Parts: sequence; C-alpha cells; structure tokens
Amino acid sequence: MGQDEFSTFECDKNAALQYLRIGNEAEPLVQVDSFLKGLDALKAYAVSNNQFSAQDSFYPGIGMQVPDAYVISLVRLLGKPIRDFFEQDVRKIRSAAARFSIVTTPASDLNLLQRVPHFDAPSRYSLATIHYLCDVPDSGTKLYRHRQTGFEFIDNDRINHYMRSVKAQFSDPAHHPSGYICGSSPEYEEIASFEAVYNRLVMYRGSSLHSGNIGPEYNFDPSPATGRLTITTFIEFSP
Repeated sequence: MGQDEFSTFECDKNAALQYLRIGNEAEPLVQVDSFLKGLDALKAYAVSNNQFSAQDSFYPGIGMQVPDAYVISLVRLLGKPIRDFFEQDVRKIRSAAARFSIVTTPASDLNLLQRVPHFDAPSRYSLATIHYLCDVPDSGTKLYRHRQTGFEFIDNDRINHYMRSVKAQFSDPAHHPSGYICGSSPEYEEIASFEAVYNRLVMYRGSSLHSGNIGPEYNFDPSPATGRLTITTFIEFSP
C-alpha cells in the first residue's frame, strides 16, 4: 500500500466535535472523537510500511512520513474551527507537516526539556494536532500551567521570561524531574487531560504548554501495530 492509494479522507459519520476553552487563559482547543473515516486503512499503511526512524533531537521517539493527502484533508475538514475558533486563515498557511509518531525513549534517556511540559512554537500563528491511532487511555496528552509565571502558553513576548524562570528552577541537576511529567508537579499544574482513544483528534495552539502522558507503566512498544501510534501535525500561518 503506497501513498498514492490515499487521495482524500472524509470525516466519519459519527464524528463528534467539542470546542473547549482551557485554563485561566482560556486557550482554544478542539477535540474530535471518531474523527476520520477509514482510519483502519491509514493504520494498516503505517504497519505495512514500518519505516520508522529517530525523529529530531526533541521528540522522544520514532516517526515516519504520513501520506500527503492526510494533511490536505485535515485542513479541509477542520477549516471551520481553524477559521472561527482559532481565528486563523487557511489561505495564509505557510507550512504544514505531519508524521506518524511513537514514543520510545526511556525516561532515563530524556533531557531536561523532555521531562517538563513544552510548546511547539512561540507563536500565536501556529496550530498542532495529535490524532490517536491507538487505544491507550492512560497515555494521552495533558496541558499545563507554569506555576511561577502563571503562563499556560509561550509566545515571543513571554519566551525569554519563561526560559529564565525554568533555567533557574532547574539549575541543580539533582532537582530535575525523574522522567516524563504525568500530572501536576511543584513547578507545573495540570489544567486539562485528554485520553488516547482510537480515532480521537485534539487540536490546540502550538504555543500551549503540553506533554504526552507517559507514565511509569508505559511499555515503550515501538510497533505501529501495538504501540502508542499517533499522527502529529504542525501548521504555521503567516500573520
């Protein structure tokens, strides 16, 4: 099965969309359950091709390219919330990229920034999605507030202040978190949680502080057939 077998995707007839405002800063988030029709075929593509490899230096796991039709269809199917809820213009998309992803890096091998909530870009003109191709409810995604600053998102106006604060808080390696963050900690407060349910998609601004919920029982299974298989998408817009 190759990329050219996927010309387009459609919403499942049972798709259920929720518009949410998260935290004190009321950041927008969209959750769609039973999102995509024919998701089984897309997962079968990942399983049969299985050309996963290490991703960039930040993502704690492996990835593989997603058929181009997926990104095009995602923007088309979610055009209304992108425009009306996130207030972005799809005609101003500067870049859009998606990958199959599986978390495979053991907690002991993480760097500091992989042990705390992160943001994908310090920009109010970016959106991120995670689409679950697995049923691992206790390993979904959580959003956070940084307690010291009160920040729930990091943009260009906040990034220097935020990074100085984090650097000071974790200046002593002995006080670094022992692994993946899985809920509230002395430095961060959990403000929302979304379980990893098959064919659930969550879309949020790329500036939101978030983290995968990778707990101590997570097995780091690298198989796309049985592991924590997701599609992660990042979309950048021009102002």
